[in-house]
Amino acid sequence: MWRVAAVAASILLAGSAPDSTFVAVMHDGDAAFQAFDNVTAWDNYSRAVAIDSTDCTALWKLARVCVDRATASSGDERKDLLAQGEGHARRSVALCPDSADAHVALAIVLGRMTNDAGGKRKIALSKEVKSAAEAALAIEPQHPGALHILGRWNFGIASLGWFERSIAKIVYGGVPPGASMEQARSYFERAVAADPTAPLNHFWLGETLIKLDDYAGARAELAECVALEDVFWDDAVAKTRAQKRLKDIEGKK
Repeated sequence: MWRVAAVAASILLAGSAPDSTFVAVMHDGDAAFQAFDNVTAWDNYSRAVAIDSTDCTALWKLARVCVDRATASSGDERKDLLAQGEGHARRSVALCPDSADAHVALAIVLGRMTNDAGGKRKIALSKEVKSAAEAALAIEPQHPGALHILGRWNFGIASLGWFERSIAKIVYGGVPPGASMEQARSYFERAVAADPTAPLNHFWLGETLIKLDDYAGARAELAECVALEDVFWDDAVAKTRAQKRLKDIEGKK
C-alpha cells in the first residue's frame, strides 16, 4: 500500500546492495510513522536521505512526514516544513517520474500549502495538485491516495465562492469543467473501495453525500469513519468531525 511502500522498491531501482544503516533508518522511520510518531519518523527519513539523496522512496516518505509535522505546527516552522516537503517531493518526482507514490506525495504537500494560500496562489496550487494526482493515477489507477486527493479537489472546486470562481477564470480560463460534487463522490467511492480501512475516506464521502442531500448514505459513511481503527496520526480529528456531522444531520431524510 502506498503509505507503507517497501524499502525494497528503492533498492531495486538503485540496482546495488543497500547501505545497512540506510535500511535500518528506513525501517525505524516506517515503524515510527506507523506508531504516529512523526518527529522520530522525520528524523529517520532525514538520515536516510542524507545517506542516499537519490532514493525516491526515502524522499517521498520524508516529504509526507514533513506535511504531517507541518499540520501540527504553525508560523515559520510550518512554512519551513512545507517548503522542505515540497523540495523532497519534487526531487522524488524528478528522479522517479514513474513512481505513483512520488506524485501523490507532491500532491499532498501542495494541497496542504493551499490551506495557507489565498486568492490566485491558492487556485494555482490546486491546479498542480490535480495534475500530480492524475499523474499518479495514470501510473497506478487504483492508488487510494490519488483517488482521495481528486475527490478533495472536486469537492473544493465545487465549493468555490464567487470571488474564488473569478480568480479561477484567470488561472484556469474558468472553473474547470467536470468539477462537481458528483465527481467528488465518484472519486471518494473509488478511494473507499481501494482502501476501506482509512477513516478519512469514509469521512469525506460522508461530507460529499451531505452536499448531495443523501443523508442516509452520509450517516452510514460517517458512522464507519468513527468505528474504524486509526490509520494515520490525525484520524482522531476526522472521527471527532464525523461525530459532529452525525449530530448535524440527525433526523434528516
